Amino acid sequence: MTELRDRAPIRAADIKERNERLVLAMVFRSACASQSQVARATGLKAPTVFRIFAELQRLGLIAPLDAPPPIAADHKGRKPIWFGTVADAYRVAGLDFRAGVASVVIEDFAKRVLYSEERSIPAGANADQAYDLVSRLLADALGRAPGGPVLGIGVGAPGVVDLAGGAVLEYMRIPGLSGFPLAARLREHFGVTVRMSNNATVAAMAAYRYSAKPQPAPTRSRQPERRSSVFALLLRTGVGGALLRDGVPFESGGKTAVEIGHMIMDPDGPTCPCGGHGCLETYLAEDVLIATAATVAPCTDIDGLDQLIAAGDASVLAALLPSAHIVANALLNIRHLLDPDEFMVISRSDALSRFLADEATSRMAARPKPDGSVPRVRGYRWDAILAGRAACDMVFDGFFA
Repeated sequence: MTELRDRAPIRAADIKERNERLVLAMVFRSACASQSQVARATGLKAPTVFRIFAELQRLGLIAPLDAPPPIAADHKGRKPIWFGTVADAYRVAGLDFRAGVASVVIEDFAKRVLYSEERSIPAGANADQAYDLVSRLLADALGRAPGGPVLGIGVGAPGVVDLAGGAVLEYMRIPGLSGFPLAARLREHFGVTVRMSNNATVAAMAAYRYSAKPQPAPTRSRQPERRSSVFALLLRTGVGGALLRDGVPFESGGKTAVEIGHMIMDPDGPTCPCGGHGCLETYLAEDVLIATAATVAPCTDIDGLDQLIAAGDASVLAALLPSAHIVANALLNIRHLLDPDEFMVISRSDALSRFLADEATSRMAARPKPDGSVPRVRGYRWDAILAGRAACDMVFDGFFA
């Protein structure tokens, strides 16, 4: 254990043998595992598994559980010894930010949340000012959640993200953020691996892994079963989209893709911060929806909007109906382009997400696929802790890759 903490964090490349990475990943992802269980699941020979467990124990990465799971009544043979990851072997930070706010989550190597915090980004802050705030937020959070070495930082950034280069390619709501070398700055500051994606992808992963149980793809007669795919629509300061196939985010040329927020719904529509007109986010951004509700009822923030919709305020629901139709039309366009098996509508209001999802479902049902099927549309509330956990997952996924 001392040896582990006295050196820099191990990365996947440092665990030289693929089998060791495989076994460690199994223990990590299943929360606990026995040597016999791993041998059966991997096909590795028992002596090989025994050696790997011994080495991972020596490194301080796994240890026998103090409270192992109960043994089945019909279990035969020797009593298994169950292992789990050592919680304080490492820490991971997950950051999510956009214009107006940043949030962070710190997890340990057992995926327990050690600390979380949310801070405002002042209106009009430029890229350097936003970076100073998020880097201080990360440093403070790590200082308040002591533990093992920092394995890495996962970042959900706004706009289009260069996944390999770790930069925001395009985002207009924070001046100077387009082209900002965010990952390089964080890597230099903290001396750890930084993995980036965009807000929409992180929100989609959060809902997929921690809130939703994706439905299997429908099996069509005389055709092979398709991979499960989910498209997520994120409504916050702006509007974003992400496509997951079997839980893996779709990307294009090393960049995040499906930038649905700037899909033009009406070329003569409202002016968008991107310089265009009639972009989807000019109709569905959080402040636009709040302002729409405020035309018929007192409403100043997302919490007020959530309460009005949850209470079934007829005037507010009627005012928001055109917005719901825009959501439905956008998702129908995505259905024709990408043909996902399921849609998720994600916002900071559970009531808003479900209202928009229900209306989109009705529209989808009126226009089924050629085979008669209708993709499911579900609404989810965006949650800062779940988003932070999904950002942490980017580090863990990279470590075990």
